[in-house]
Amino acid sequence: MGSAIIRQGINFIREKKQEGIDIRIPPKIGPDDEFFAQNVLPKQNGAEIIENNGEFSTKQVGITSESSGFSYFLDGIERKKILFYYRSIPVIYGYIAGVVLKRTDKKMHSINLEKSEENFYVPVQDAPDSPGHYFSEQERESLGKKTVKNIGKTGIKQGEGYPVLPEQMIQAAHSEIQTARNRIEESLVKNWIDGGFNDGWLFVDGRLENKNKELILGANIAGIIKSHHASYFCHENQYKIYSMKKGERSVVFMPKDDKGKKENVYSWYLKIHYDKRLGDNNFGLIRIEVPAQDRFLDKADEISSWVLLETKPVAFPASRWDRMVYPIKYCEDYLKSKAPSRALIDSLY
Repeated sequence: MGSAIIRQGINFIREKKQEGIDIRIPPKIGPDDEFFAQNVLPKQNGAEIIENNGEFSTKQVGITSESSGFSYFLDGIERKKILFYYRSIPVIYGYIAGVVLKRTDKKMHSINLEKSEENFYVPVQDAPDSPGHYFSEQERESLGKKTVKNIGKTGIKQGEGYPVLPEQMIQAAHSEIQTARNRIEESLVKNWIDGGFNDGWLFVDGRLENKNKELILGANIAGIIKSHHASYFCHENQYKIYSMKKGERSVVFMPKDDKGKKENVYSWYLKIHYDKRLGDNNFGLIRIEVPAQDRFLDKADEISSWVLLETKPVAFPASRWDRMVYPIKYCEDYLKSKAPSRALIDSLY
């Protein structure tokens, strides 16, 4: 997977260089020289506390079973890179993939629930008011029409007008790639539910809130969030969350979005690793989401104990091993083994 579209890029570069058009290839920085969105401060959102009569609290979780209730694990990956600049426009390559793997007798294996796609992300002139320096339809055809996603419309959806500067185009591509990854993961959740895989719970690496509400309602599913881009409590309670020891969880709450609207999940924080000498405030800290149903509220301790059981073996040497369970690392490694290699992507250099 990946060779055809990368070769399209190579052929495009050769063709345009022969025409004397300005094409520049960014220097290779390192093995992971992907572009990233600009760092932003966590959003300060609200929450409605569901447990403990609406009062914030933390508690120790007891492990009452010998084995986890999770049998299925969903993870996704994305690779994105500025391959070259064409007339100063960044031509961005994006690869996304997702998989659901099953664990049987302590062994992970495929159940044929996996999807992937790869595309170029560039701004295209497809409307009368499109900026003049965008890719023409002829240039889009030359690069590979079926694999070129137009990011010129992204800014309009956000109410910010067309992205015109390279930095705005990079941000638009980042957003489009993440949206495509969420779409793949949502479709895999739907396939898992429709497929009747009811002999175990599904562990989703990431949020449930961005999945369809009707889709997840009633499913035995939990989303585990490793990155914390929002804060839901006042600073006093947030510091109590940072200070939790391994095996402690926060009170269950219903998160609110940045407009103050309650989301369709119940959630709580859980500390799965603790080391007073190592890491930052988020070390070992995850947040769990489940569908907003009373039956899930009653299982908060049990689900937490399952996640704690999943921490052995440790997911080292993954970069976020302190917030990752080994089956998710296995899914990640499985997806990476099928993704275009770094050597192939770097073949443009």
